[in-house]
Amino acid sequence: MNKSILKGILFVSLIFNGVFLYIIAERGDIRDPQDTDTSSDTTISTNLPEVYESGKSYPLMRIVDGDTMVVGFDNKTQYVRLIGINSPEPNDPGGPQCYAEESTKHLQEIAKTGVVVLQFDESQGMHDSYGRLLAYVELPDGTDLAKKMIEDGYAHEYTYKAKYARQEDYNLAQDEAMKEERGLWSPDTCANN
Repeated sequence: MNKSILKGILFVSLIFNGVFLYIIAERGDIRDPQDTDTSSDTTISTNLPEVYESGKSYPLMRIVDGDTMVVGFDNKTQYVRLIGINSPEPNDPGGPQCYAEESTKHLQEIAKTGVVVLQFDESQGMHDSYGRLLAYVELPDGTDLAKKMIEDGYAHEYTYKAKYARQEDYNLAQDEAMKEERGLWSPDTCANN
């Protein structure tokens, strides 16, 4: 074979390998040569969870129920579970739970700005067991939606994993809602169920 053809093949091969290594490096699939741990899976997932920034505003796409919403991120949407509360479930396997419709409608009403600010809490992790983002969700004016849901009697305080930063405030809000018999705490709410 001609020397110039071999040089051309070698040159193209070097470019191809360089591009290939660049693509792998960008995807994060290159391992440290010092990493000799064979006890774990040697495949690196290319679907690594994204890290989101606290304090950023995102478009609110829709309310799922009284403690879950869908938020827009760049070119996709993500379910977001509000840290620190639980509300009656409209899609419970046994049928809608009592006060689920009212709870969902109340969150729709108080979150009607269409924009939310997410704050994350390391104590809770980034995602729950269903893959939903876990965040404190605020309105641009600083209103804490979870606390407001508790104060108004449409949700109750709920600890998912461990104590969280706003837990004391949420418990105080629940105590006040119970004392005032608001929403879920009214003796007439769900009395026939």
